[in-house]
Amino acid sequence: MHRRTFILALASLTTSSLPAQAKDNLFKRLFGKLIKQAKPDQTGGASHALGGLSLNDADIGIRQALNIGIDAVVAQLGATGGFFDDGKVQIPLPKTLRKARKLAKPLGMAAPFDNLQERMNRGAEAAMPAGKALLKSAVSEMSVDDAIAIVRGPDDSATQYLRTKMEPSLTLAFSPVVRSTLDQSGALRAGKSLAGKYSLGSYADQASDKLTAHVVKGALKGSFYYLAEQERTIRANPGAFGSDLLRRVFG
Repeated sequence: MHRRTFILALASLTTSSLPAQAKDNLFKRLFGKLIKQAKPDQTGGASHALGGLSLNDADIGIRQALNIGIDAVVAQLGATGGFFDDGKVQIPLPKTLRKARKLAKPLGMAAPFDNLQERMNRGAEAAMPAGKALLKSAVSEMSVDDAIAIVRGPDDSATQYLRTKMEPSLTLAFSPVVRSTLDQSGALRAGKSLAGKYSLGSYADQASDKLTAHVVKGALKGSFYYLAEQERTIRANPGAFGSDLLRRVFG
């Protein structure tokens, strides 16, 4: 295991509670020191450091924390009302349909739009179990080449790293899953019907694609929002998760 993995663990062990300038100075001192310490051993691996925490343990610890977070996020957002009843992550109507709703409301015709929004959120909730496998696959593929950025980042840095590197591929993989659940919830039919009824131009012809893309974006945004919250919780209290490895990596 190369030494960049150990630098990832160092983020959790040294930087979470320090001011920005102190973090930077401490990072510079320890980074230089650890490069000298973490030399390959006779097995081709890397040496142990910081109380016996191995490079392999550090790498596994980061991934374990993210996987625990994913389990919690999917359980929360995949439940009935996980998106729709949560104002922090509720997926709104697309902008074009929001404008149409604004015109329809004074005429007492906003209900179909509200029904569509609920169907959209129900579709996102139904897609979360499949989304868990996609998110965990992204964690397994996560590189540590940007470990220095993670070390110097905030306490949600692993989540933000995952989002920056993996969101495009997750969007591609998540789209057919969300489209299927939106179809089952009736959201695609309702969206196309409203777009045609209110003469929304080219939007009506692309309503299903645009609605799917909008919900995928909202579902991933909500997932990463709560994954960051879970990461902060794990870093702040690793002992609460019953893992000796997490206690050693984040304690």
